[in-house]
Amino acid sequence: LALLNDVSMIPVAYDNAKATTKPQLPVAKTLVLQSLFYGLVQAGLSLMFIFSMAYSKNDEYALDLYGPNNEGCSNESKGFIWFHLVMVTELMIFSVRAPRFVLLSPPPSMYLAGSVLLTLILGGLLAGFLQMWTVPGGDIGWIILFNVASFLVVDLMKLQFRKMMGEEPGDVIDNDELLTPKTRTETQKTVEKGERYRTHRESIVGEADRCHCVEVKSKSGLPGFFSLGGDTMMDNGYIKPMGSINFMRQNQAPTIRGPHRTKQVSSPY
Repeated sequence: LALLNDVSMIPVAYDNAKATTKPQLPVAKTLVLQSLFYGLVQAGLSLMFIFSMAYSKNDEYALDLYGPNNEGCSNESKGFIWFHLVMVTELMIFSVRAPRFVLLSPPPSMYLAGSVLLTLILGGLLAGFLQMWTVPGGDIGWIILFNVASFLVVDLMKLQFRKMMGEEPGDVIDNDELLTPKTRTETQKTVEKGERYRTHRESIVGEADRCHCVEVKSKSGLPGFFSLGGDTMMDNGYIKPMGSINFMRQNQAPTIRGPHRTKQVSSPY
């Protein structure tokens, strides 16, 4: 499933990207939080959907998650869950790439849309006709309806989540045409200048995210053979010896102060 998703996402490199009035900064903390948001929300919705289908009073669409003798999920149910997960992961790219509500954002490139569509068609055919699954067409229809509806709901929730984190991208700049300057008073110019400065201050990346200093800690046991001879400090490609290394002093980095990351030196023990 992961490999299928990776292959179908290759055309994202050729997607239509539009600038926004507020910079979208690749800060690790916000990226992880957004990933957690999508993962937890989609996991909750998927569990709700699967168990709702399992306990459905309509036997025609009910899933068998336990088997005849509690031996495990039936093959048909496995195919149902597999295709549902395929559709969830494929559709989410359209929400992640959209700075605003997906229906109001610039459309994806034809390559990305075509790749996702072909993957979903292939997944549906495999789920419906592969002998070990043979998911009924009605169940595939329910998967499609639920995923389209949940996709729109999650995309609306995405906007509020980004706003809560202070990661609103602002308006999308639709074209590259130069704007004709409007006649403004000095007061209007001062107010607009203050707004630009405020956006600039909000978009400054913290020192911890800008620092590329890595402290390499040696392991105990056979340090003379596997370690670098003691604790070292790496800064922008240079190694600053903290122990007994002398042959690298010609390229050593300046003394490092402030935040930095710590990494354990690799060894086979």
